[in-house]
Amino acid sequence: MSACGSAGPRASTWLAGPGGSHHEAPRLETKPVDAAVVFRDWDLRPNVDMVLRALGADSGRAGKGSPAAVGLAEEAVTAGQGLLQPAVVAASCAVTGLRHQRLQLEGGGYLAGPLINEHLYGARSVVAAVCTIGPALETEASGWFARDPALSVALDALGSAAVDMLVAALCQRVGDEAVAEGLQTTMPLSPGLTGWPVATGQRQLFALVDASSAGVTLTGSYMMLPRKSASLVIGIGPQVDRGGEPCDYCSMAATCRYRQRRVSDHG
Repeated sequence: MSACGSAGPRASTWLAGPGGSHHEAPRLETKPVDAAVVFRDWDLRPNVDMVLRALGADSGRAGKGSPAAVGLAEEAVTAGQGLLQPAVVAASCAVTGLRHQRLQLEGGGYLAGPLINEHLYGARSVVAAVCTIGPALETEASGWFARDPALSVALDALGSAAVDMLVAALCQRVGDEAVAEGLQTTMPLSPGLTGWPVATGQRQLFALVDASSAGVTLTGSYMMLPRKSASLVIGIGPQVDRGGEPCDYCSMAATCRYRQRRVSDHG
């Protein structure tokens, strides 16, 4: 695997604690891949409305949602909250060049593909990360399937909501620290989005971070285990492309009910 080198002063600041409070976090730019830093200081509290949305419900408690669905979501939150074990392993990598849709990174790593070329062409550095909520909730959900399939599905939805929250928290942390340095960030790019196939993207990302240090592995089909995990890269620079959102590049964008509700909620 390729190690990422120093990404300059900015790389040492984005690792501030939640809410902008700085703590003594290891300096990511001094760590090679085989000595990756894992961050576990994430306070995730998915609520009932988030679980309902992950379940595909039409509305939350304030709307016209089914009382049965609301009750099920409440039960899942109560049963599953204590099983969340969030962790993020990340590497900050300086960009050394871009040629033929291939973003070359210090230390020999690279990211390549049309999506990478479109969004990271102006990046000075990138943060590559793998996020997970751990295996405990997944195990609990599987255990309930035979006895109470509905609760099992609701617990799975809680896991999906929690992973979304974890990715959002990471992006917020990186973004806040970039802004403090006078820089900007791109939207998070994940393998599987249009222009960055799953197999291609996962191979490239997992070569930049030691995901196993956070307990995440890849199957032969490039699925992450635990399943409630996410891999992504964020570009950082003074003039990076800040447009769009991941949903715009999803192959299911035209039919996804979650996207339709999200668009409706945000005008």
